[in-house]
Amino acid sequence: MKFPSKLTFKASIFVLITICAHAEENRIYQTDSLGNIQYNKPSYTIQKDGRIIETDAAGNKQYDKQQYQIKGVKTYLVDSLGNIQYHKPLFLNK
Repeated sequence: MKFPSKLTFKASIFVLITICAHAEENRIYQTDSLGNIQYNKPSYTIQKDGRIIETDAAGNKQYDKQQYQIKGVKTYLVDSLGNIQYHKPLFLNK
């Protein structure tokens, strides 16, 4: 019985981890009036825990920008560490 090489095994584990990491996040892109996705403009990443982070055109999360946290039917403003800013306005989701 032939076993895969260590390099093949490591590469397949890396691919599996990469796929799993991206499966936990959804991206929201801006669109124009015709519905075309504007990949060159900032988008938002929604993480598994409900945190919304602005993402630049290259896919880098902008932790220094305003972030949001979805909890139930409410969306709260949060700081860069993920702490809810209760003294700031919140949004109700319908």
